[in-house]
Amino acid sequence: MVLVQPGPADPSVSEALIRIRGELVADGFDVELLDAQSASAPRPTMDDAGQQAGSAALIGLFLAPDGQAAELWVVDPRTNKTLVRRIDTRGEAREHIAEVLAVRAVELLRASLLELLMSSRRSAAPAAAPPPSNASRQVSGQAERSLDQPSRRSMWGVELGGGLLASPGGIGPALLPVARLRFAPPGPIEGRLSLAGLGTAPRVAGPQGSATVEQRFGLVELAALPWPELRLRPRFSVGLGALHVAVDGEASWPYRGAHSAQWAFAADAGAGVEFGIVQRIDVVVEAHALVAHPYPVVRFVETEAAHGARPALLGSLSLVGWL
Repeated sequence: MVLVQPGPADPSVSEALIRIRGELVADGFDVELLDAQSASAPRPTMDDAGQQAGSAALIGLFLAPDGQAAELWVVDPRTNKTLVRRIDTRGEAREHIAEVLAVRAVELLRASLLELLMSSRRSAAPAAAPPPSNASRQVSGQAERSLDQPSRRSMWGVELGGGLLASPGGIGPALLPVARLRFAPPGPIEGRLSLAGLGTAPRVAGPQGSATVEQRFGLVELAALPWPELRLRPRFSVGLGALHVAVDGEASWPYRGAHSAQWAFAADAGAGVEFGIVQRIDVVVEAHALVAHPYPVVRFVETEAAHGARPALLGSLSLVGWL
């Protein structure tokens, strides 16, 4: 596959072509960036590029002189089939045009490659055609895969957000930062490492004083996404890990406050939805139930004032960035 760079190209076009090349390489294409011999109109420029390099597809991006629009040209040299897509850049800041061109061009390019593929198959249907070349097999297979796969381009993602943790047993709600590392191989199953803590410490009052309760936990999770192709994707997860609870007590005389901390085995089940807002960025909303054994208990002398994680409930909102 050849990306044609008109010469001398606008800096925004040059930067956009570099970004597009990175997206295509990430999709598995072999991509060459070719400088055209002259800065003529799109058709002569593409014809000139086709004579210089043999390829399964020629792709050109041409920005209008006023910077208000661009044209994406996709040419199949085998059939001379040409598709032209218009990209409207009106209202975009000059410094953002390269990013806008790259994102919209990649989306249009995938659809254009599939359209060329289907057109080629329809034209070859009436008669027996010779076996396709390696180059054409590469374009057809990779164009179909690139349209079927989600917008993200990596199996690894970093998730950051916040959660509200509450225990019906008397420990008040706590706001906790949440950080997660995702591993998402092809398919409906994902792995995730989740950490939460260093948030607010709710206060528990008792007959002889009061105490603040700090909670943090870590989980290794498996998540199932039954419909990964949807833009709004339901997800269900289970996890195992550890819960750490630290209590700082303040007592009325003649009693004395004490500090104690406890680790406990934790198990978790959750459900939620995630959806893409821009390329490689997803929003995730989830609800979880977390149980611990032994579950933490806050006591004043012999009086049990509160307990937690039997179960604890966590609601979280986070952003995922796919690397």
